[in-house]
Amino acid sequence: MPDLDFAGLDRAAQAAFKPDFTEVRRRAARRRRTRLAAASMATLSLVAVAGAAVASGGLRDANPQVSVPGFGGTSTPPFIPTAAPSGTPSPLPTTGRTVRRGSVVAGDLDHFYLRWSDCRGDGPAMIASAGVEPPVDCALMVAGTADRGATWQSRELPLPRNAHVVLAAAGPRTLIASYQDGSGMRQGWLASVDGGERWREVTVGTASRVPDGWRVLDELSRPHIDAIVAANPVTGDVVRVTHTAGLKLATLVDDVPPGAGIWVSGYENEDTEPDGRLVGRGSAIAVSRDGGRTWTRHVFAGRLTAGEDVALDVATRDGRTVYAVGSIDGTLVVHRSGDGGLTWRRAAGTADVGDRPLRASVRADGTLLVQAGLVAGDRPLMFSSGDGGQRFFPMEPAPGAAVVPVPGGYTQSGGPHVAGMWWSADGVAWSFLGAPDLP
Repeated sequence: MPDLDFAGLDRAAQAAFKPDFTEVRRRAARRRRTRLAAASMATLSLVAVAGAAVASGGLRDANPQVSVPGFGGTSTPPFIPTAAPSGTPSPLPTTGRTVRRGSVVAGDLDHFYLRWSDCRGDGPAMIASAGVEPPVDCALMVAGTADRGATWQSRELPLPRNAHVVLAAAGPRTLIASYQDGSGMRQGWLASVDGGERWREVTVGTASRVPDGWRVLDELSRPHIDAIVAANPVTGDVVRVTHTAGLKLATLVDDVPPGAGIWVSGYENEDTEPDGRLVGRGSAIAVSRDGGRTWTRHVFAGRLTAGEDVALDVATRDGRTVYAVGSIDGTLVVHRSGDGGLTWRRAAGTADVGDRPLRASVRADGTLLVQAGLVAGDRPLMFSSGDGGQRFFPMEPAPGAAVVPVPGGYTQSGGPHVAGMWWSADGVAWSFLGAPDLP
């Protein structure tokens, strides 16, 4: 199985309301270090021997469901809000109890799920007073809604307490959870096909290609892919496709519609710096149109980057008209392909974006949207082009440039300072779904 950075993903998911300066500092450090040649999860994988793995089993009922109210606020938050002074974990009225929220994932435009932790311990005060991590005891929970947030149900995952969990939706009511216990000695996978009411342990299979109709799970292919993970949206079965594009520091592009191919962004080569950092050289993208069995790739000239360790962002609606979006020395650079990535030309349009991370998507009418900056500390910018990237016009930042296709429409993350998700049936008109009050 691919090595998942559970601890890193879990910390990132729990930091849903970090102040801007914390977010900026984290991303600055990430730019400096890129990736260490020996990741900590690789070490954990060596000690997670087969005998410690969870044996396959039948369906397991989660703890009884608990009704939770809908989103506490009535107003739609700003698209990119300024963080509140205090961050997660948020203390509950009960002394020594905290809630840690993860990210919202979507099965379709009606079904949304939130992974969260109900923790008991000495709480954040101990961190401030002693500068050490407090002892906590966390139950892993999943809250779900089948009516776009009008009502939610919350259930406990049948997992060891304090486990690290990555949750993904493979279908409207099909959930996949990849977990590792707090000691790092036990890891496994769970699947639910009824919205989290019951779970079964699954063994990840291998395949030469992603089977037709299966959903590629970007959440379980991070941070840098060495395999593509996909799940059956009906049965919850999981496979990994080990044949990848061969790019270094590769990331899966998650905003490409089904049928438009599997797209990967990365580098042609990587160098190891004297301090052990891995640095990518030669920004490239690759596409597979047969489920990951074979790949076509293209390397671009110049030191293109989309920021935050991403070589380029890829935007396409149909898999034929494709845009590769990045920047060079703070200037937006867009390459366009009209034949599915076989040939490329640089578009004439440009804009000043600084060192902001970039995201891009294509609307149904062919308009290319580019968002520069993801949090308020970036002072985000947004641009649109209706002529294939020949000209870019500034616009007010709004959802639409970092969308993820789901059955029935599109979603976009609310960002690190918002407990919720944006959704749209057409990618133009957007509504906000807030996370439930917890617990």
